[in-house]
Amino acid sequence: GERAGKPFVPVNCGALVESLLESELFGHVRGAFTGADQAKRGLFVAASGGTLFLDEIGELPLSLQPKLLRALQDGEIKPVGGVESSRVDMRVVAATNRDLREALAAGQFREDLYYRLAVITIDVPPLRARREDIRPLAERFAEAAAVRARRGRVELSDAAGAWLEAQPWPGNV
Repeated sequence: GERAGKPFVPVNCGALVESLLESELFGHVRGAFTGADQAKRGLFVAASGGTLFLDEIGELPLSLQPKLLRALQDGEIKPVGGVESSRVDMRVVAATNRDLREALAAGQFREDLYYRLAVITIDVPPLRARREDIRPLAERFAEAAAVRARRGRVELSDAAGAWLEAQPWPGNV
């Protein structure tokens, strides 16, 4: 699409400290808080024209969800401590390992933000629920490792494939 080749900015919403998350996403002006000795553009601005990938969106604190919703609805952000808003234009892709419908019911995720993000959803079951994908994935990763190591062709034995397929896979790929 037209955003191919434009910035791709990944943000792990679960890994950022809540007190810094707003500044990371929207930026801040000089003097906005202790230690803000210079202005910083946020990740929304860095992704402008491209794609902002909000990984682990289900971990986003409730206190920041209205600000994210407003940015997505209006296409404008205001840096922490700033008075002027600026326009941003980016595609937003969000991912989570949580069931956001459960989080809605528990009051842990805003319904309006959920529907703003869930325009197109792709549910990817965990690897343990699609064991037929394990061998092709393992073969692909083995080939990539062989290329990086400058080795010849690598093949998985039937025993290795069966062992991988028998694993519990508590996470995902």
